Amino acid sequence: MRHWERFFAEFSPSGDRGDEQAAIRACQLAAQASARGTYGVGAVLLDECGKILIEGQNEVFLNRFRSDLHAEMVVMNRFEAGGHDPQKLPEYRLVSSLEPCPMCMTRLIFAGVGTIRYVKADDIGGMVQRRTSLPPIFQQITANQAQDWGEADCSEALRQAAFEIWDETRADVDARVVHRARGR
Repeated sequence: MRHWERFFAEFSPSGDRGDEQAAIRACQLAAQASARGTYGVGAVLLDECGKILIEGQNEVFLNRFRSDLHAEMVVMNRFEAGGHDPQKLPEYRLVSSLEPCPMCMTRLIFAGVGTIRYVKADDIGGMVQRRTSLPPIFQQITANQAQDWGEADCSEALRQAAFEIWDETRADVDARVVHRARGR
């Protein structure tokens, strides 16, 4: 974690990139998750003015095993539990450090978040770049809501950091998942 604290303390954000600040925060949250021994993924939900409303990080292996607590799911759980107005979600933007997986993508579709951005594409498990593989009803819902999915407008240095933060925990955490699945 020290390495990432130093990286973010010394990082100079680009003023001309629209998602840079949110991407920085999502990556900081990812680094915190990594330091806590779970997947290094973070996410933030921004209101219609671009202010961070809710943030979260992967919590799958914190306290007790919870397979559903991906960063995006944590953010949406906090949004829904916090008494926020779900009618505002079409105006909101979610920025995740890593491309949402199928579970998180369908949650964001059903929630109706208007804009979804990710810092780093996930060629292993990301679903946004595979949208056309979604069941037709999910494709229809996201189209009807005019949801905007894509890469965050941020620096390449942040994309690389997001990948490294996620990748440094992936092998160890994946091994725990396999271990649990085998009942050992």
